[in-house]
Amino acid sequence: MESFHRVARHAGTATRVGLTLSYMDHQVALDVRDDGRGFDPAARVERDGGFGLVAMRQRIEALSGTLQIESEVGGGTGISACLPTEAPEVRS
Repeated sequence: MESFHRVARHAGTATRVGLTLSYMDHQVALDVRDDGRGFDPAARVERDGGFGLVAMRQRIEALSGTLQIESEVGGGTGISACLPTEAPEVRS
């Protein structure tokens, strides 16, 4: 849901948002893509004082998942989150 919030708040000129949920053998993936104004991920700093992208990454990684962010100024944004379908093994 955070991805949709980010589209509404930051994508500006977005007219389309696509959502794909994929189930694979050992993971589930959620991809959210928009055709909004995009941004330079290397230069991205949360301007509104929030932690949106940072918090998203922390939440996904806390569940042993991965988060990928692809964006280009004027070319929209894609956010892909992958999570394992089984709980990670606890090591002692």
